[in-house]
Amino acid sequence: MTAAKTGPGPKDISLFHIERSEGLETKIIKTAYSTAAGTAYITFNKVKVPKVNLLGTENEGFKAIMYNFNHERWMINAMCLGSCRKIIDDCFKWATLRKVFGKPLISQPVIREKLARMCAALESVAAWQDSIT
Repeated sequence: MTAAKTGPGPKDISLFHIERSEGLETKIIKTAYSTAAGTAYITFNKVKVPKVNLLGTENEGFKAIMYNFNHERWMINAMCLGSCRKIIDDCFKWATLRKVFGKPLISQPVIREKLARMCAALESVAAWQDSIT
């Protein structure tokens, strides 16, 4: 799938299904997450694309791209929430085990307040994601 500028407007982008053919070269782009996404650098050299390869309506490709990003952003947020929960859990464990001035670190009011703020921020984002879901 390839997005291409097909009109004069800033959002006049169309999506095309372009099959591998002569003149089309791809090179994998290494990403931090996974090669499953198929992120690649594509070079077109005099490649002809028939009109039947248009996906959807002409100049409406931008909407399709943004629609797809919604799902990706939801997943990224869910992954971040899980990571934050783990971090806060580790902070509680550390504050409980760590001794400072002969007492557990968690007994210090400033530490409990920081942990409470972390929990409140996490729960507000989790509630936001739940309402979107």
